[in-house]
Amino acid sequence: MRIGTVGRVRAGIVVVVAAVLVAATGTGPAASASASCRSGPVAGRAVADRTARVTRVDVRLARRSHGACRVLVTQVRLPTGTTTPHPLLLAVHGADGNPNRLAPLLDVWAGAGYVVAAPTFPGTKKQPDGRALRSEVTRQAADARFVIGELLDRSDAGAAPNPLLGIVDDHEIGVAGMSLGGMTVYGLISNTCCRDGRIQAALVMAGVHDDFPDGKYVHQRTPVLLVQGDADIGYHHSRDAYPQLAPPKWFITLHGRPHSPPFEVPRGKTAPIVDTTTTAFWNRYLKHQRAAAQEIVDIVHATKGTATLQRDLSVR
Repeated sequence: MRIGTVGRVRAGIVVVVAAVLVAATGTGPAASASASCRSGPVAGRAVADRTARVTRVDVRLARRSHGACRVLVTQVRLPTGTTTPHPLLLAVHGADGNPNRLAPLLDVWAGAGYVVAAPTFPGTKKQPDGRALRSEVTRQAADARFVIGELLDRSDAGAAPNPLLGIVDDHEIGVAGMSLGGMTVYGLISNTCCRDGRIQAALVMAGVHDDFPDGKYVHQRTPVLLVQGDADIGYHHSRDAYPQLAPPKWFITLHGRPHSPPFEVPRGKTAPIVDTTTTAFWNRYLKHQRAAAQEIVDIVHATKGTATLQRDLSVR
């Protein structure tokens, strides 16, 4: 089984190819509920886009869990026309969210030479007070591991036409999570319940840091970047998690920024800070461009206080 490598950035006015989900027994998530619990094929149509030169395909992935079928319609973005391997980024949306809320940011990463996979997770089950059940994060972590494996398999082999064939470098995989998805990322890199040794870099955006129902937190070996606004009521999650993480670690605070912007749409004026620093982080740890570390420092410094940076790179 494989893991992921690199490509180069080309920005501009472009055409994005989006694939339409086509399953043997239906045309979308609703139809899939009565279908057998099997992953589906990929088909495509052209869609105009103005952000980056990106191709998008959607694939129906499904796994059986505790007798139920969890259908994960996964958006996969890749550099248009690529036939060579690139690093794989798995993006995990927040509670009751969907990848469309993160689309502009995901397009930036794909345009920078990454294969970006963003599954839509089933609706989040909650406690009476409205908070997500902790077991939901464990399920999402299992889903994430499953999606990574499925995409690596599809990149490794498959019948033509297969737009994912040969495009994932199986040694470079990153994961990014927003809000509750950030807690999923913590599980994947630093909790015994859910760790995935294939992951080489991790990004947590306004992420929740809390106990899992099973397992315990341990020091991770994975380089990690936290990004959060200090006007977010949950800012304490990143502030308190950062000292518990092992280096190499980075923490960017966006001063005066709330929970969702500039990660989700509408993104606001600090979106370029997120776009450039996160891309540089991926470039440093998945493309192994050492100069990208200084690029992160320079970008934050140029904000003149809009963002500030903590970092500990003592391991690497």
